[in-house]
Amino acid sequence: MGKLKATLPKVLEAIKQEREYQDQKYGRLQSRAMSVGDWILVLEEEIAEARLAWVKGRSEDALREILQVATVAVAAILQHGVVKREELR
Repeated sequence: MGKLKATLPKVLEAIKQEREYQDQKYGRLQSRAMSVGDWILVLEEEIAEARLAWVKGRSEDALREILQVATVAVAAILQHGVVKREELR
């Protein structure tokens, strides 16, 4: 493949900053309960926005949307809890 363009700490910091932005924009997670299904719908919307940006040749915008996808997924897990991965068989 190729050399990675970001480190895990840098990615996690970007997610943290986007989480803070989303909390300011939409309100803190504690004040807006959403079902798992609601989170899935939001994720699908964000993925569609990323896909559209990519189709239009706007890779940087697509990456911004992918960051939002990751951040929304983190919000869902924060609200509903971490599920432990099953062991590989």
